[in-house]
Amino acid sequence: MFWSNMFLNDIGQPLILDPNKRYGRFEQHSGPLLLTSAAFQEHVVPNDWCGQVYGTSEDIARFQSMGSTKTYKYIVLKPHEPIQIEYRKIKNILTLIPVSQNTQLYYLQNDHVRVLIVDKLTGYLDFIPKAGANFHQALGSGIDVMYIDDLCFITDGNEAEQQREHLYVLIQLIRPKYLHGLRQNKLPRYMLDLCARKALYLKT
Repeated sequence: MFWSNMFLNDIGQPLILDPNKRYGRFEQHSGPLLLTSAAFQEHVVPNDWCGQVYGTSEDIARFQSMGSTKTYKYIVLKPHEPIQIEYRKIKNILTLIPVSQNTQLYYLQNDHVRVLIVDKLTGYLDFIPKAGANFHQALGSGIDVMYIDDLCFITDGNEAEQQREHLYVLIQLIRPKYLHGLRQNKLPRYMLDLCARKALYLKT
C-alpha cells in the first residue's frame, strides 16, 4: 500500500503527489517527506525518494504503524523549535507549528524565501500567539509563499466548506505574496485576490 505524502523538491517547494499524473523533469519532488494529514491516505511515493521523514513523534509512530516495511530516516520535530534540513546541498530551516490535535503548519525559510505550508485548519487562530518568536518575526517581515491543501476546493460537503472558510480567514490575516495549492489545482480568484502582490500591483 502506498500513502498520500507531501514531499519537497530540491529547493524546498512542497507537493502532494498524484499517482495519475506524470511529472516532468523539473517537477520531481524526491526530497524530505513532511507528515501532514495527507500522509495517511492511499497514494504514491517517488521511486528515487531520499527516505527522510519529518513529523511529530505521534505522526511518525502512526506512519510506522501503517505497514511501511522500509527503513527510513525519521526526524522528530518539536513544536516551535527550528531545525535545519539539507537535501542535495540545499539547506532550509523548518519549524513545526501545532494548530490542533494531529494538525500542524510548517514554516520553511532560507536566505531567499519565507514559506508557510498549511495543513487542515480549525476555526480558531489561537495557535498564532503561541507560534514563537521565529514565526512572529516572519509575519512581521511578510510571508513570501503560502501553500494550502487545495482538496477542499474540488470537493463538496460541510467539512470542505468549513476548510474554505478557515483558509480564507488565515490568508486574509497573513497576506502572503503568493498562494499555491499543494495539489496544483487552480485556486479560486477570491483567494488569490488576498495576496499582498495584488495590493502592490494596484498601487503602481
